[in-house]
Amino acid sequence: MRLTENPVAIVTGASSGIGAAVARRLSGEGARVALVARREERLQELALEIQAAGGQALVAKADVRQRVDIEQMIDLTLDRWGQVDLLFNNAGVSYDRPLILMRPDQVQEEVQVNLLAVIECAQAALKPMLKQRSGHIVNMASIAGLIGLPTSTVYSATKFGVIGFSEALDREVRRYGVRISAFCPFFVDTGFSPRLDSARGKRSVKRDIPGVLDLETVARSAAWLAAHPRRRYIIPPALNLIVWAARTFPSGADWILSRFI
Repeated sequence: MRLTENPVAIVTGASSGIGAAVARRLSGEGARVALVARREERLQELALEIQAAGGQALVAKADVRQRVDIEQMIDLTLDRWGQVDLLFNNAGVSYDRPLILMRPDQVQEEVQVNLLAVIECAQAALKPMLKQRSGHIVNMASIAGLIGLPTSTVYSATKFGVIGFSEALDREVRRYGVRISAFCPFFVDTGFSPRLDSARGKRSVKRDIPGVLDLETVARSAAWLAAHPRRRYIIPPALNLIVWAARTFPSGADWILSRFI
């Protein structure tokens, strides 16, 4: 990471999956890491793991749906290390089911966690970053923010929103030394989504879907992005061609998706 020497990174959704993997990777590359999630016990376990490996970690239990918790995670980080160089805005939720089957509270939760909380966390992190005139916010998007996926209608809507928000905010703040990125991976095998988790029973996407990313690949890519800011970063690179093809030949994309959905 090239932001500063021993940069300070805040990782939301750090109790498991992509967030935990990214926190480990950033720490391994020299970052001091504030771990943010609702499950404090898991955060403590991860902090001990990072510290045992010679890294520095701070546990900041927070629910990103609550503005007061967001403000506290920033304040705790500043109180400990005096700066915020990177926000990996990762907390998210997905129900992966047809819209007609989703309860109103599930729709609201996806929008609140995946989009509104991303915006509010970014807004809070911008305060110290603009004062420093440096910093980088990486917002977790998805292939679902590039290609609308059936049975992920609300999730896709939120991720399309994250990409648009990131693009607009980058144009707004980069003149002040702060960069904003939308990180767009293909499907990731984390257990987060029932699409790839056989333990949750019925799946809407076949488990043998080609190109599924492992956590280490995603964490490595996220750390690279943290050091090399760009407005949108899609992995694997071949996905750029798929996105172009889906927009140019939508009927072909419909046929391909029908094989897995």
